[in-house]
Amino acid sequence: MIVVTGSTGRVGGLVARRLERLGHPMRLVVRDAGRAPRVANAEVVVAEYGNPQALAHALREGDRVFMVSLWIGGDVRLDLHRSFVAAAAKAHVAQVVYLSFVNAGPRAIFSHAREHGATEEMLRDSGVPWTSIRNSMYADDIPGWFDPDGVAREPGEDSRMSFSFRPELADVIAAALTQPGHEDTIYNITTPESVSLQELANVATRVTGDTYSYDPISDAEWIERWKAQGRPEWALEAGLTSYEAMRQGEFDVVTDDYEKVTGRKPATIAEIIAALVDEMPLTAARRA
Repeated sequence: MIVVTGSTGRVGGLVARRLERLGHPMRLVVRDAGRAPRVANAEVVVAEYGNPQALAHALREGDRVFMVSLWIGGDVRLDLHRSFVAAAAKAHVAQVVYLSFVNAGPRAIFSHAREHGATEEMLRDSGVPWTSIRNSMYADDIPGWFDPDGVAREPGEDSRMSFSFRPELADVIAAALTQPGHEDTIYNITTPESVSLQELANVATRVTGDTYSYDPISDAEWIERWKAQGRPEWALEAGLTSYEAMRQGEFDVVTDDYEKVTGRKPATIAEIIAALVDEMPLTAARRA
């Protein structure tokens, strides 16, 4: 049986749809059964990462498991991930496919990448066959980089980053869960190019016909904007370390792993923006 966690979220939901299309039965592990997606051949089990008793019912010998990373920071995230990995090992699952981040590891500048690296280490030490699917910044979120006036106001200056398109991540995760030969492997799933924020604005302008631009701001200015939105402290640390990681080149990762796994070329940033054009702020305002 294939087990999918996070199916109420964006990546996990896409993975469930891919598996449905491929005709695979699955078990959806969710915190709220009422939010589980309606997909064919799916059993729904309620369990949380921090509940070993519930996980013992959700994870069974021979299962192939997609483990989504939890959206929280620091020791809380690591404790919950540790609980899940221990439950997977105790159940003798056949494989865990984990959603990670580029350049995950103990020396990463980005706080989330350090936590992903620690989780990968847990999986390696568990004895369970594992596959790590590392993404860069989500391409689906490109519209949100721009304010309503079409200006991206972010730190980062001339640093470069690649992106990862959630539908393509789901393609690779589904392949890793259903095809042999992906165990004990790391895949970095990225766009075929990296860009600076100014170049991203230029691509958005070219694709949409509207004028997008980049106005670099300091970390201190970004902190004030972030605090005004009432975000949690762990998210503030994640944001600040992400910009420093960008400046140090940690997000400038480009691979052909998507093509290696699927046999298809990944979408370019221009193609992704074209697919998301109705969400781009200036375009959406013009069409409203």
